[in-house]
Amino acid sequence: MNIKSAIEQVTGAVRAYLATDEHGLYLVPERMQRPIIMMGPPGIGKTAIVSQVAEELGVNFVSYSITHHTRQSALGLPYISEAEFGGRSWRVSRYTMSEIIAATYDAIEASGVREGILFLDEINCASETLMPAMLQFLQYKTFGEHALPHGWAIVCAGNPPEYNRAARDFDPAMMDRMKRIDVEPDLDVWMDYAVSHGVHPAITSYLANKPKNFYRVRASVTGPRLVTARGWEDLSRMLVAYRHEGLGAGMELVSQYLQDKEVAEDFSLYLELFERYQDDYKVDQILAGAAGPEIARRAREARFDERLALVNLLLEALLSGAHEADAEREALTRLREDLPEAEGEPLPLLEELAQGCQAELERARSGSACGARRQLMLALRAEAAERLRAQAARAAAGGRAGGFDAKGHLDELLRAEDLREEALAAKLDCALGFADECLSGGQELLLFMTHLSVDPSLMRVLTRHGSAEFVRQSTRLMLHERGEDLAQLVDELDLG
Repeated sequence: MNIKSAIEQVTGAVRAYLATDEHGLYLVPERMQRPIIMMGPPGIGKTAIVSQVAEELGVNFVSYSITHHTRQSALGLPYISEAEFGGRSWRVSRYTMSEIIAATYDAIEASGVREGILFLDEINCASETLMPAMLQFLQYKTFGEHALPHGWAIVCAGNPPEYNRAARDFDPAMMDRMKRIDVEPDLDVWMDYAVSHGVHPAITSYLANKPKNFYRVRASVTGPRLVTARGWEDLSRMLVAYRHEGLGAGMELVSQYLQDKEVAEDFSLYLELFERYQDDYKVDQILAGAAGPEIARRAREARFDERLALVNLLLEALLSGAHEADAEREALTRLREDLPEAEGEPLPLLEELAQGCQAELERARSGSACGARRQLMLALRAEAAERLRAQAARAAAGGRAGGFDAKGHLDELLRAEDLREEALAAKLDCALGFADECLSGGQELLLFMTHLSVDPSLMRVLTRHGSAEFVRQSTRLMLHERGEDLAQLVDELDLG
């Protein structure tokens, strides 16, 4: 199955494992909560699946790579203790708590949330000395005498032996105690993720033109040649950072992430071409409705790959703006909800609130289950809380402590966000008008609308402010698709 289906399956399993009846008893008893094992080639996003599920469910996420563990670190270290049996005192061997089990309790203490997911990567590459303890843990959720906390699900990931020489197959008796999910790379699903998560538009444009280069894992005389989803996303972050710092990104950088010379060289050449498109097409002018006739003529006459690059440039500008606006609104809304009701001087309460927001941000940064969008929202909330504190401090210094209206100030900021979102909706109208004029007749406009429609942040903005052009294009494209479906149905029925 693809990544999207795997997310649904893991989410459903964890929700079922955590579900309880009216007496607080698990609907699926803990002894029957099979560990989930995802099998698939490297770099397709198995770790990201589990992290995303944990974030969506609001539970802890603790991740370990089993290849980094020995039997001692996983099971714990032995020590001598005293115990009494049958009226006699004995010296007995005990074990310290496993590092892995201890990490789950640390997560509970840090977050205050009791439930969680323990993710064990490369599970079928455990050393021979560790494997017996791992099998015990997967079956009984215990390392030695220490058990995983109640309310924790185990999710594992492994690579098939053809991708990892250290991998081994579990025996049938063990697999009969696990819930197996086979995951395969799927470009269409990944592209939806890539566009909505800000993957560099050069990458999405390139892969739309050359889908066969999305995923490659093959052997050569000089070692494995790897091109994976993880490699593309990591390269994207570097390209964004390089552009921010004014650095040039060439073959030397690209080949560090796309470890297949043929693909790396091909993408490097395309990246140079894409950067020229980026300079030639004035996206800001298009979004302002001020694109000159020369830009419109070039778009109409361009080849498919150039028109696709333009679509991705427009998507990047619109969606990045929508993501930031949506996160800013959520940050301000949550901050307003958290504002304490205070009589008299508000400064002490605002100081406490600012410290709490900063502490939550730091916990999110140090954790592994907090996605980029949530981190952005928490950072914006912490910044807004600090600005409120500073304004209250200035008011107090000027003898106006009791007159500072924190809620009123946040209401003004939210009204400013309304204007910002209205401006974004206007930019969308301009972009769709330009696309309808210059890109209609091909599949580029349909691709543009599809990626806009599946982005949650943009849809939330449009729900609040609307876009007449978006509604018009959506209606027209839906009717067109329905007409094609009806025509196909007529052909299938052979009605002449």
